Order: sequence, then structure tokens, then C-alpha cells
Amino acid sequence: MSELRFIPIPTTEEALRRVSHLWLPFIPRIADRSDETVDELIDAIISGRVQIGLVWDDDNRKAHALVGWLYRRAGRELIAEVHWITGWGSKEWRHLLAELEKYLKEHAGATVIKPLCRPGWRPFLKQQGYRQTHVVMEKML
Repeated sequence: MSELRFIPIPTTEEALRRVSHLWLPFIPRIADRSDETVDELIDAIISGRVQIGLVWDDDNRKAHALVGWLYRRAGRELIAEVHWITGWGSKEWRHLLAELEKYLKEHAGATVIKPLCRPGWRPFLKQQGYRQTHVVMEKML
């Protein structure tokens, strides 16, 4: 397998539109697993509420995954909430979490990272130094 890397996408509308053919294919997959529509997800990205990055394969010039996060303040802490990571072959690229962490810390000054993830990510995240602080449950009415 070729070398994969994490590439944050600039938040300008021009940059997002220029590379939209790379990130748009992931949006229906996120919509299928969330309560948000494709249009709502696209609006969150274009408006800058959610920032995105790609897991990129230089050799094959192909995106393997899309990451979406947002920032919020809690006292002195700047929290980066990772709301989605979707793609294919996660065992081949999940090691890039360290690159995402470095970017969030150095680029935005994030002091805490909180992934909102499916239960299957828990063992991997725990190995990376994350701890479970809450459990989120939901019931459809």
C-alpha cells in the first residue's frame, strides 16, 4: 500500500469548492449514519462550522477518508470535537490520528480533542491515550 497522509482542507469557500470532488463522495455516507441530510452537511462545511481534512494517497491520487471537526471553548480550553471520520480501510490510516492531533494543537491551539465515535473506535483510541469520560446514548421518538 502506498503512503497515506492527513491533509487539512483550507476553510475558504474557494478552496472547498476547488477540491469538492475529493470530499463530496464521503458526504452521503456520513448522512446515512447521522441525523443530518447531505445538504445540511455540505452547508456546515461551506459555512466553516465544520472543518475537514482528507486521508490522502499521493501515489494513487485518491482520498481514503474524510475527517470533520469543529472547535468550541470551555473556560480556558479550546476543544476540538471530531464529529466524523469516514472512509475505507481504516486500519491502513488510523495511525494518522497523531497528524490530526498535531494539526489541531499547532494550527488552532486546541488543548483537548474529543472524538464523537462509534463504539468500535474505543479500543484504538484508548491505546492512543484517550479516556472515556461520558457515554452518549440515544433513543428515536
